Amino acid sequence: MVLHDSIVADIVLIAPPLFEYETESVLQGRLQSSVMSISETDTALARLSAIGVQILTHPDMIKRAREIARQFDLPNIYDSLYAALAELRGCEFWTPDKAFYDAVKAGSLFVRYLLDYS
Repeated sequence: MVLHDSIVADIVLIAPPLFEYETESVLQGRLQSSVMSISETDTALARLSAIGVQILTHPDMIKRAREIARQFDLPNIYDSLYAALAELRGCEFWTPDKAFYDAVKAGSLFVRYLLDYS
């Protein structure tokens, strides 16, 4: 639904460079555990490529991600990189990661939980 609505509204989806590595890693894991076939994995990669997520960075992204991780006592900065990029670009970050969302929701006005999308 988020994807469909973003296409209809002509909203550009953005992500930090980590996005490419994370998606490849998740799909490779599903392939290795036989959850997906090579064909299904390749189809997922093609669909992802067709979406046209713009890979962006910002000079202050890593510093801000570190600050977010420390502020909310997070064990790593992976999700914080997405949040930092969204904050620095002035947009929302919709995350499927409930643990991350729960950790930052009280202190962040721009992080949204994907399953709350309607």
